[in-house]
This record gives sequence, C-alpha cells and structure tokens, in this order.
Amino acid sequence: MGLIITSVILTLLTIGGILTYCTYTEHSKKICLLGFLWLLLIPFGCFTIIGVNTVGIMYNPFKNGVQNEVLAEGFKSKSPFDKIYKISTEVQEFTFKDLTVQTGDSQWVNSIIQIQVRIDREKAFEYFKKYGGKNLKNIQSILSNTTQKQLEKTSIQYNIMQVLGEKRDEIVNKTSEELRKELLNDGILVERIVLVDTDAGEAIEKAIEKEASAKKEAETAKYQKEKAELEGEAKVIQAKKEKEANELKQKTLTNQILTEKMIEKWDGKMPTTMVGQDILSLLKINK
Repeated sequence: MGLIITSVILTLLTIGGILTYCTYTEHSKKICLLGFLWLLLIPFGCFTIIGVNTVGIMYNPFKNGVQNEVLAEGFKSKSPFDKIYKISTEVQEFTFKDLTVQTGDSQWVNSIIQIQVRIDREKAFEYFKKYGGKNLKNIQSILSNTTQKQLEKTSIQYNIMQVLGEKRDEIVNKTSEELRKELLNDGILVERIVLVDTDAGEAIEKAIEKEASAKKEAETAKYQKEKAELEGEAKVIQAKKEKEANELKQKTLTNQILTEKMIEKWDGKMPTTMVGQDILSLLKINK
C-alpha cells in the first residue's frame, strides 16, 4: 500500500512540474502532451494481474534478484523495477513413446507412458530457480528422461514375464511413487501416470501367450478335478443317507403294518385268479 501511495504522489508532483514548465516556458504543446501520456503510463508499471491457475515470481535487480515470495492470483502491486514471471499451474498431459527399459532377466521392453503433471503452487519458486520462465511443454524432454529412468529403476526388479503380465500394475504404482518424489523436488506434481502399452518383441509375446494358455489349462484341469471330487463326495453322502433310511425303514416295518397297508389299499373286490392257499391267508394278521 505504501508503494502505491508513493507512486501516486510522485506522479502528481511530476504532473504539476510539467504543467508549470509548459505554462511558463515557450515549448511545443506536442512535447508537453507526450510528457503527460508518459506520466499516465507510469502508474500502470506499479501493478500487475496474476490470472486464474497462474502464480507469479518476482525479479528485482536491486533486491538480490529472484524473490522467494510466490504471488497468488489477483491484482498485485510492484515497483517499476520489478519484473513478474507468470507461471501456469494448470494440469498438462504428455505422452512419451519409445521408452526402452531393461528387465531383471536382461530383456528389453518398449513402453508408451502417459503422464499428467502440473507445477505446484507452493513450490513454484523451486521450479523457477531450476527452469526459469519455461513452461512444462518446454521441458518435455527432461520429463521424458526422468520418467524413463524411474521406469527402468522399477522394471529391473522383475523378469520379462512379470513386467508384461501379473506384475504390470505393481510396476506402474512403484514407478509413479518414485517419479512423484523425483519431480516434486523441482516443484512439479505428478497427478496421474498410465502405462499405455508395452512391447517386448514377437518372440517374447508368443512365449507369454503360450505360458498364459498353459496356465489357463492347468487351472481348468484343477477346477474339473476338484468339481469331480466334490460331486463324488456328494454321491457317497447321498448313498449313505439312503442306506441308513432304508435300514431304518426295514426295522420299523412289521408284518402287521404291511398287512394293514394292504387292507387300506384293497378295493373290496376278490381277485378273479388265485394261486396257492385261500386269499384269507394273505390277510392273516400275526398277533
């Protein structure tokens, strides 16, 4: 605020001096008009506007150069000697192709990685100290090299089958974690990293497909074996239950009960054909 007031006072005093000079001396009115226009521009040199998703870094040659204060969004005052470097903090996406890394079993993998990064507002000073007024697009090659280094640092811990197969997600997560640490030192935040594609050559790809097929067949055979064992056990249990039920039924069925059941089902008609003894022998009830 003091800087603003001082600038206004000095501007008014200078205008007063020019008016006096132009009034009491015989000079061209054009020169006086140019002087007024120049003075009107001076106050604008004491202000700057930091836009949305942007931070400002101030440089003053009379105050030890770059100031470590990061200017946030909005209307800011400054001296005519201050230069403001504006840095975007928007998320930017880059795709890095042909990142070749080595695995633990000395195989080479070609990768395509996509990352989303932005400059950290709180660490914009560190970013400026290293890269100056360059934006993220201007340092793509640096980001690509750093990403490749971290990917290889992780991939070297796994064999080719793991890199292209079951450990793929684990490798991406580890690489992302290490890349975040590395770039944060430079004031860069990694928002997201995606392993778009990997290619280890036709021979390796076929070997992986063969291994995957064999693994699937083994899993299918194991499932069928377990299923058959379970079905066999179920049949044994069912047969055992049926046997026990039949034994129990045999114990409880007497001649008297059987005869009573026959009588219950008899319709009262005598059979037209008889074999052996009198039918009454069939209805004999043991006491």
